[in-house]
Amino acid sequence: MALTGWFTVMDIPDWTQTVIACDLLNEQGGINVNGQIYKVELVAEDTRSDFGGVAAAANKLVYDKGVKFIIGPTAFFAPAASPVTEPAGVMKISTWCTNMPGENDASAPFSFTTSHGSVPTGMATMKYLKQNYPEVKNVALVTPDDGAIPYLIPIIRELMAAEGINVVGDTIGFPNEMQDFSPIVAKIQALQGIDAVFQENGVAPHVGAIIKGLREAGNTKPYFAAMPVTVGEVVNIAGAAAAEGLVTVTLSSGDPGNSPLLQEMIDLTIAEYGADTPLHHKGSNVLYIFKEAMEAAGSIDPAAVKAALESMGTVDTLFGTGVLCGQQTYGINHVIAHPLPIQTFKNGQAASGGWVDIGVIP
Repeated sequence: MALTGWFTVMDIPDWTQTVIACDLLNEQGGINVNGQIYKVELVAEDTRSDFGGVAAAANKLVYDKGVKFIIGPTAFFAPAASPVTEPAGVMKISTWCTNMPGENDASAPFSFTTSHGSVPTGMATMKYLKQNYPEVKNVALVTPDDGAIPYLIPIIRELMAAEGINVVGDTIGFPNEMQDFSPIVAKIQALQGIDAVFQENGVAPHVGAIIKGLREAGNTKPYFAAMPVTVGEVVNIAGAAAAEGLVTVTLSSGDPGNSPLLQEMIDLTIAEYGADTPLHHKGSNVLYIFKEAMEAAGSIDPAAVKAALESMGTVDTLFGTGVLCGQQTYGINHVIAHPLPIQTFKNGQAASGGWVDIGVIP
């Protein structure tokens, strides 16, 4: 995970929460493999928020430390790890997937991902939009131009069309490192007849800067952020007035849809890091999926665990029952599709929007 650099805004909360989940897992007895109890140790390497750092981190984990199972990397960084992990037979489950080649496809048979990814969160957001905002038909589509656009956006546009959502104009891309989002705001404002803005991928500073610029320009249309950004993060950046009408895909403490185990992790997270900490638990989810797969395999050999997970069909996750799927979309059935939580900001209050069951990803 990125422990330094621009992507820490996403990865450091996920890292600290994975540590909490690991401690809890060990307190609960660890991993039981045919009666042999294993306690889990997390070994961290910093990706430094760049591709060279990802490759270096993967090499250290695989060849210096002998790691056989990896949580991460996140998103478009994952292809930089695959040339190291795949030949070594190291199993990794990424904490986000943007459909870039080498992330989670037939070229990376030891790699998996979960519903924490661009297509699943896009699907969850679309379904929530369709059910709760029937007046929204035409949207501006905004996304980071991180190399994933040619692979991801055609899929997103096709899914939107199937849900009756029309994208107005071209996809509006921007560099991940962008600081001044006024040109992006201007492009959105120039679109005629949009009912909302739909952002596919990004981090809190992206969302906060764009929504603040839109509100300052008089645009009060709903803003759908299909990513695990908390509304609290956006409020801290843009202010409560600007965040009004925001919808994101992330956890809320006290949501009745949270499982007891997930809520316990959330309570521990808040107790240690405060009520304003972003609640991701993407890495925590991967950790528990590894536990389920190892116990099903009766082995800690990566090849056996991989085969067991492939054959299971469904697997328990922290976010609900996960279904192995994705052959058409990813080229391999290595996506663990599970329900996702929605968070909203209305009338100056952050609230749970409930959970969305995305079903099976083609």
